[in-house]
Amino acid sequence: MHPLLVALAVLLVSAAVLLAAAPTDPEPSPDLSPADVVRIQVEALQHNDEPTTDAGIETTFRFASPSNQAATGPIQRFSEMVKGPVYGDMIDAARAEFGPIAVDGDRAAQRVTLFHTDGRRATYVFGLSVQEGGECDGCWMTDSVARRAPALNGTQRI
Repeated sequence: MHPLLVALAVLLVSAAVLLAAAPTDPEPSPDLSPADVVRIQVEALQHNDEPTTDAGIETTFRFASPSNQAATGPIQRFSEMVKGPVYGDMIDAARAEFGPIAVDGDRAAQRVTLFHTDGRRATYVFGLSVQEGGECDGCWMTDSVARRAPALNGTQRI
């Protein structure tokens, strides 16, 4: 067999193995901390259209608690809300700054400030809780995300 054909065959097999081993879309899991859940959602929205259009919004919706999904869903309605004036700055941010996470039993909150290359900045507070029952039993999931006005003195309470 010609050496170029052998090299091509090896390359194709290697690519197939890498694609098969590629991580799947993140899913809620009892193994994830509340900080993990916030980071997964923020990073997904920072790269919203990777690997497909609105993949980040879909990931974010998966990590919304059942009560949050009931209030903001279905996914098309949720997507329109995220792209709207209150939450639109969550999409395609260049950088995220994560505040300390506050955990009180089965509830948690974390402040995140997002920075865009054009100078825009937006701060949001994620509210999370541990789910009881159902397929997400024991998972931290997002109950709410609230936009906060920038703090005048550089600090902000959550």
